[in-house]
Amino acid sequence: LLQLKPLLNDFMRFQVKNGASASFWFDTWTLLGPLISVLGDTGPRMLRIRKGAAVVEASVEGSWHLPAARSPEVQTLQIILTSTPPPSPEFGDDQYLWRKADGSFRPKFSSNLTWEHIRNRSPPVFWSKVVWFKENIPRTAFTTWLVLLRRLPTRDRLRRWGLNVPAECVLCTSGIETHHHLFFVCEFSSSIWKHFAQPIISATPLDVHSAAALISRNRLGPKATPVIKLILQCAISLIWKERNARIFTSVSTTAAGLRQALDRLIRDRLLSFPSQDASPSLLQFYFTGPRPP
Repeated sequence: LLQLKPLLNDFMRFQVKNGASASFWFDTWTLLGPLISVLGDTGPRMLRIRKGAAVVEASVEGSWHLPAARSPEVQTLQIILTSTPPPSPEFGDDQYLWRKADGSFRPKFSSNLTWEHIRNRSPPVFWSKVVWFKENIPRTAFTTWLVLLRRLPTRDRLRRWGLNVPAECVLCTSGIETHHHLFFVCEFSSSIWKHFAQPIISATPLDVHSAAALISRNRLGPKATPVIKLILQCAISLIWKERNARIFTSVSTTAAGLRQALDRLIRDRLLSFPSQDASPSLLQFYFTGPRPP
């Protein structure tokens, strides 16, 4: 947040009313911005206004009270103040104003609009809607996001970082643990993924990026699309959880047990989306597929 502080002057203004809260030197209450940035450290001595002063301290009996201008900057300030009403208790309390999308300033702050202003935009990745969609489960969406970015601490990455860890996959013990292997080249993980995905995608890809691309570009239907996205995310999440359990607790679950856990996770989520019309709900559509053994 402190790194974003220099941007604050572009998004915030101070509307001076009684002048008791606005800082004369550090708040943006004139078109010049913070006056300390315009006049520098010699400004307080030049204007005979202390550094910690509020705006009201620059007025006397309802009028601006500044010494004669001795620099172009002070002269500009005095010109601006001729069209700025001096602070008065009758005006009420000072007020912060926040920048809106049209460039105007209003009292209401919107974190969403401010974020849209300051963030660096990049073209959406092809798999964005496979991760972020209405029916997702936040924790599984987050894990899927990390997988598609290849940011999970898989053993191949840990070894590249210099850690002395085994290279083999703990799920099948017959391959090197990488993102590509875990999702879903590994015999164990592929048996989980294919069991649920094949009724919707007959030629089920065994690479998570290929699966995400196929789901993104194919119109599978209003029921099949969110269900297959949820299946993908839940499969990824439970496979990663099983991998961690085997490494850190030495407790393992069979593929059949993991399929049952995945089935329960999907059903619990889809249960919260009843049908809005006479058509089958997402849960009813899901029930048309195979059940875990």
